[in-house]
Amino acid sequence: MTHDVFGKLRFRDADESWAGSAALPRFATVGAMPEPAPMTEEEAVRMAADMNAALEDIKAQMRERFGDQVDKAFAEIDREAEEAELEAGEDADPKDEEREQRRAARREKRAALLAKGRFPVRIAGPSGIEPSPKQEAAFKFLLENESAVFDAVCEQVWESFRSAFEQEHWRQIAGVKPAATAAELQGRFAVTRLDIAYEARGGFAHLAFLIESDWQDEHGLVVVYSPDERAAHWTSWEGLYDLLESDEPEGEAEEFIPTPHDLLLEAILTGDEPRARELEAAGAKINELGPDEYPPLWISVDQIEVEEVRRLLAHGADPTLSNPDERSTPLRHAKRMYRDMGFAPSKKPDQLLGDVLAMMREAAGDKFHDIKVRLEEIIHLLETAQI
Repeated sequence: MTHDVFGKLRFRDADESWAGSAALPRFATVGAMPEPAPMTEEEAVRMAADMNAALEDIKAQMRERFGDQVDKAFAEIDREAEEAELEAGEDADPKDEEREQRRAARREKRAALLAKGRFPVRIAGPSGIEPSPKQEAAFKFLLENESAVFDAVCEQVWESFRSAFEQEHWRQIAGVKPAATAAELQGRFAVTRLDIAYEARGGFAHLAFLIESDWQDEHGLVVVYSPDERAAHWTSWEGLYDLLESDEPEGEAEEFIPTPHDLLLEAILTGDEPRARELEAAGAKINELGPDEYPPLWISVDQIEVEEVRRLLAHGADPTLSNPDERSTPLRHAKRMYRDMGFAPSKKPDQLLGDVLAMMREAAGDKFHDIKVRLEEIIHLLETAQI
């Protein structure tokens, strides 16, 4: 659609947001990570030394807990890594090349967008609703105050770097280079996207800037700017919603109206058989899912709930319905969990993981055995249902 304030937008079902771009030239200048400069020999030697020191520290800690078998496990990991590297060099996967071509095309398209001074924007749109007046107000504020917001975001990026660099263990593992000032971070981070949240405060929605950097870990980095208080704060994805405070009265929130499928699922999971049969007679179907919705049977398998699996199968839950992300069926997921927990041999065993799981099983005792029994019963139920 073409929005009066945001311009051309396209709705993305996967994350319930409107996607577009905006004229934000300052953010566009840091919209992509530049190709890293080649390491000097001195830098490479120092990084290798730091990483080896960190690895030896990890091994020492694990030896204290698990004994000398740790060294055997690490030796096995090194051997498997060398074999995998040799195999990768011998047989290149054509699909890898195709994926790289698609990634390159996306990078080229993004570079062209940024070169025009335009920056990627997403506007949260739960259930497909169009942008709210408070999201529009936050966007207009940003357009009028881009420089101030940009400086505030960069200041928080600097604070996140200082926090990461102070963690010696992480600094060694990630090979994070030092920086004495925020200016020295130039080229070491990128602001990849702006998300305009649905949550609002003081008449403005929150602005969440996604950051890529050479010091962030797997938890990601986000800087939230709140126009109502003219302030920014950095956080990880796990802490994002702690910053998205909203002054919207609870009564104004969108009312949840359960579908016949929702009602049927609740009746089945709570064991309310009369209610379940009544809903089924009225046309409710347990396999009638919404876009990107996980099949209830898959979720119950993931939670290792035997009775839920039994009830869902009794009411016709399709054991071949896969989840929309991993494309794994409930049975395949159950068998994978069984294997990953060390209850069955793996095609590519991980010695270190196997040793750790063995110790976990010994420490957990009956609890771990109970999980094994429940998974075996779930697998049996699913295999029987597919016969």
